[in-house]
Amino acid sequence: MPKTPLNSHKPGKEPKKGKTLPLEEAVSFYIENESDKERALNFAGWLRKNKLSPSAGNNGYNWYVKFYYIDQNKIKDGKEHRSSYHGVYIKMFNDTWHILTSKDILEQVLLRDELKNVIWNSLFPCYGCNYGCFEQVHSSERNKMLFGREVSIKGICFRQPVLFTNPDDKTLDVLKEILLNRKKSNDLLISKNMNIYNYGTI
Repeated sequence: MPKTPLNSHKPGKEPKKGKTLPLEEAVSFYIENESDKERALNFAGWLRKNKLSPSAGNNGYNWYVKFYYIDQNKIKDGKEHRSSYHGVYIKMFNDTWHILTSKDILEQVLLRDELKNVIWNSLFPCYGCNYGCFEQVHSSERNKMLFGREVSIKGICFRQPVLFTNPDDKTLDVLKEILLNRKKSNDLLISKNMNIYNYGTI
């Protein structure tokens, strides 16, 4: 079970509110397992090398990577609206680090046979997203259709149901390939009667 914001950091390592360290500094400070630390630092370095530098959030253990999209539903002065969304969240809870991906990226990950067992063993129980599912009883079993497969788990998060905890090299290699292809591709196109929340994010 992944660590959660309810028990997010060990005594003495609580993040100061509004003070988020650069990802590399946070990795060195929070993560004690040397293998996990090295893997997280290498991933952070890879993001920066490929101009996907993670931006710091505001709660002390949250970073994100931005991608762009074009919204055909919003047109101003004859131009389609272009904006950004968080394609990847990186979070740290109590000596562990986690990667949550947006829907368009996760869909590509789900196509990779070598990661299927990893994915279906990475379902995330909600303990505080902004969509209210954490208000439901965590011991309640809930069903959700996730990319054509019905899953059932206690307290599953409806918005971000898959979270990779201390991802291994194989998982990171697939994510790197997909993130790089996403960066090189044209902007996501949000067509009529759609929005970024039902296309680009879970």
